[in-house]
Amino acid sequence: MSRIPESYYFYKDQLRRAKEEKAKLQKEYESKINGLNDEISFLKEQIQAQHTMIEQSIDYVMKLEQQIKTFDLELSTDKEK
Repeated sequence: MSRIPESYYFYKDQLRRAKEEKAKLQKEYESKINGLNDEISFLKEQIQAQHTMIEQSIDYVMKLEQQIKTFDLELSTDKEK
């Protein structure tokens, strides 16, 4: 029976370490990507909330402007009488 060369064990060990390092890096990468995705989702929610607030503010301002115009119109018709 022939003997396995010592270099085989060396490279086998190197390959095992490389696979472990690859798995570790893959987990770190996935963790970072998940963290970034969570942060992006949070920012999207904040932007949507701000967008809604701006829309509501614009609607409120438009209603106030309409009320002011109506009030001005009532005042001008009362002065004419």
